[in-house]
Amino acid sequence: MSDNHEFDVEPTEKAVKDVVDTKGGEPGFEVELENGHLQDLEVDVAAIVQDGKVEDFEADTSPYPEVRAVVPDMDDQAIPVNTLRMWIIGIIFTMIGAGVNQFFSLRYPSVHIVGLVAELLAYPCGVFLAKVLPLYTINLGRLGTWCINPDRHFNIKEHAVITIMANVSFGAGGADSTSIIQAGKKFYNFDIKPGFSVLIVLCCQLLGFGVAGLASPWLVEPASIIWPGVLSNCALLSTLHTKLNAVANGWRISRLRFFMYVMVGAGVWYFFPGLIFVGLSYFTWVCWIAPNNLIVNHLFGMVSGLGLSPITFDWSQIAYNTNPLLSPSWAALNVFGGFVVFFWLVTPILYYTNTWFLAYLPMCTADLYDNTAQVYNVTRVMNADGTFNVGEYEQYSPPFLPATFAFVYGISFAALTAVPVHIYLWHGTQIWAAQQGRTKLDIHARLMRLYKSVPWYWYGSLTLLIFVLAIVTVVVYHTNLPWWAIILASLIPAVYMIPCGIIQGITNVDANQLNVLAEFIGGYMFNGKPLANMIFKILSTDVVGQGLYFAQDMKLGHYLKVPPRTLFFAQGSATILGALTQTGVTLWMLGNINEICDSEQKDGFTCPNGRTVFSSSVIWGAIGPARVYSVGKIYSGLLHFFWLGALTPLVSWAIWKYGMKRGWKVAWIEWLNWPLIYVGTYNVPPATGINYSSWALVNVIFNFWLKKKFFAWWSKYNYVLAAALDTGLAISTIVIFFCISYPGGVFPDWWGE
Repeated sequence: MSDNHEFDVEPTEKAVKDVVDTKGGEPGFEVELENGHLQDLEVDVAAIVQDGKVEDFEADTSPYPEVRAVVPDMDDQAIPVNTLRMWIIGIIFTMIGAGVNQFFSLRYPSVHIVGLVAELLAYPCGVFLAKVLPLYTINLGRLGTWCINPDRHFNIKEHAVITIMANVSFGAGGADSTSIIQAGKKFYNFDIKPGFSVLIVLCCQLLGFGVAGLASPWLVEPASIIWPGVLSNCALLSTLHTKLNAVANGWRISRLRFFMYVMVGAGVWYFFPGLIFVGLSYFTWVCWIAPNNLIVNHLFGMVSGLGLSPITFDWSQIAYNTNPLLSPSWAALNVFGGFVVFFWLVTPILYYTNTWFLAYLPMCTADLYDNTAQVYNVTRVMNADGTFNVGEYEQYSPPFLPATFAFVYGISFAALTAVPVHIYLWHGTQIWAAQQGRTKLDIHARLMRLYKSVPWYWYGSLTLLIFVLAIVTVVVYHTNLPWWAIILASLIPAVYMIPCGIIQGITNVDANQLNVLAEFIGGYMFNGKPLANMIFKILSTDVVGQGLYFAQDMKLGHYLKVPPRTLFFAQGSATILGALTQTGVTLWMLGNINEICDSEQKDGFTCPNGRTVFSSSVIWGAIGPARVYSVGKIYSGLLHFFWLGALTPLVSWAIWKYGMKRGWKVAWIEWLNWPLIYVGTYNVPPATGINYSSWALVNVIFNFWLKKKFFAWWSKYNYVLAAALDTGLAISTIVIFFCISYPGGVFPDWWGE
């Protein structure tokens, strides 16, 4: 097989036939055939537990053991996908997920129904419809025929498309762009028109969809961009649809039975740290010994301290940032190493030397403070019409940031320059090869080439159309954002979509720090125009954020051999339906729930996301970065991180390049990933040390030690375990919220709570 994209179809078809012919007679490998075709795609469990070495790209299996463990390496184009049962379940789940998650996103505390729950619930629904719908085919004339219900078997491809459609709403929760509606209508009292609300949400969601499609040659087709985040989805899908089993290091239990046991156990267990014995979650045993020692609480506290202890018995704390079973161990060590240096070493030094007056403020919190160490009163510096009051600001106080919050901005500045520099140094050849159509194709990419691809101009035309619509929207609705700002906002995704996607696609670490860049640019260019600032920020950052979700789901479709054009229409329709549903729910709630977005709202509908966007727009759009970060201002020193972020990957790459030519032992530098070191700590605050130390510890145990010592067990169960723990936690959280917390119930007060 050559490196270019042209290849013969016959060898690939023969490879699929060979897999069935050679493995069909092996013990434990049972392929159901109907009229000479596969009824479903199954993972050969007996094969994946045998060998962990990276195979050649030309092999008839994936070159990566992580992918081989959960993704079938075969296909049959005759397996039905575009079925009525798929569309019914996909549309219903999209609208229900969008509505429910959007509804509760305006509440604090909230609940988020994750995609794995939808994926699990879709299975019995699909099986039911396959049994009850009539086996009937409709003649569509020149368009051909459409089979309403082709058979009585709900297959993995249909299930994958439903999961992808549901992920539009379940995966990301409420649409970030709806926060503009909340902030504008309820906090600024702007006259936000319904038409503007619908269009701004549609623009953000569909631009993300279009950009993801355009980036797919770099983010979906390459085998090396494995997207670890979708492997748990693949694990659950293959577990539900695979009947095969094999012994792995003495463990005979099937994946399905293992999944059910762990899911139920994780769900039952979470009632303890999540409700009954909260001390198991925040296991701050050192603080219990010295509760009145300020320094001990600074260092070991898990809420407003640095969390210098990795002990917790709560999976929601361990997987607070991402599931630790999904990232490669080298990536976890980079992230944790960055956290240790920046927050366990540098931050305490800054704090205890009273740099930036940090010693007067809490150690770790996301609040802003005034010069009396009180939470900053943003409404005091705003006029009634939403404009900035300079005189009142000068009489009041500049904003002061707590230690971790201040320093994380500096690290974010470094990440913004480190991400593109690192990617274009280490992955530039790969990016150029994809541009030239010379990407090495693994078995999955070769099998997908048998389907009609989605022409690039479908995504290009959609992106251009929505781009023009965004310009029309900001001009017609008098947002104070000039039309040319949309062009500027579009340049940010153009530069960062592929670098951020490559990092997340390899490591499962979100490298999207563009909110900081958009706040900076918008704050300088549109100072005193909060609505314009919010729109610029959301069009810059949300396009990449949503685009990464779409690209990840496209990889799921790629793995499960979903026809690309079917996937295009499924994702596109789900995006439109989800956006309309989320906007409609938001507008209805803002117009019909009494005192909504008020901090004392009786049912907890305080609009936390809208409030955050409002506060951010005041700081960056009204006060502006010039009053905080410009030369001579208190935090101006953090601007040095911009050039440090660009320099560090360049220096390490140059040392590696020079050293390799001269035979130095510098191969380890390949595993030094500066973007992960900088960007891995993006969630601090509210995340603290416990969320990073416990995450890294679990990751190293499973993805390094267990993988190396008990590869068969790891290959068979690791990703099933990841899916089961997340699903059990999600179901338990939903039960606790709807059955206890939301009705107003509380667990009796005792010392463990």
